[in-house]
Amino acid sequence: MLNRAHCLSSSPDIFAEECDNLRGIFLKLRYPEKLINSTITRFIESRNQQQVGDVQRNAPVRIILPFKDQRSADIVRRQLSDLGKKINSDIRPVFTSKKIADDIRVAAAKPPLRNQQCVVYEFKCDLCDADYVGYTRRHLFQRIVEHKHSAIGKHLRDSHNQENKDLTEQFTILKKCRGKCECLIYEMLFIQEKKPKLNTQSDSIKAKLFST
Repeated sequence: MLNRAHCLSSSPDIFAEECDNLRGIFLKLRYPEKLINSTITRFIESRNQQQVGDVQRNAPVRIILPFKDQRSADIVRRQLSDLGKKINSDIRPVFTSKKIADDIRVAAAKPPLRNQQCVVYEFKCDLCDADYVGYTRRHLFQRIVEHKHSAIGKHLRDSHNQENKDLTEQFTILKKCRGKCECLIYEMLFIQEKKPKLNTQSDSIKAKLFST
């Protein structure tokens, strides 16, 4: 009866009125109201699902393909149309052309080594095999300047009689980090791995982790 009422109704409002009429009839026949309401609800949900399925089946299936030339595009369109008829689906190709911007990609400029921040770095003396591993959260060039008065500067003065030399070329970045804790962890790992001669501690994380 619900299906008949649905087929004869020309609008959702009229079908809703028919459902109310049927509900009243079955209530008079002493059918449980809960059973009546659940039956009407299930019918409406099944009809909605069927309508969604019909829309999905009728919607075209679009296949994105690279455009080569017009002749090839016409052949592909014809072949997909024949295939769609066999499987009862509307298959439509969507051709895309390659953009010049895809070939000419401008790489984002990376900051020079001296402007890197929050890194673990290594110093290697260019006159001997002395080396040093450290970290900084500031710009690396600031730390390089400070190293002229650290164990690195002392090594250059005592072993090679050098002062005020530009040390930038002797520094390399070992690891880009996300914070102080990560810097300290990787600094410790690299110190244990490389055993740099100019480092005075093999495990600096305990001393530095909670310092400002």
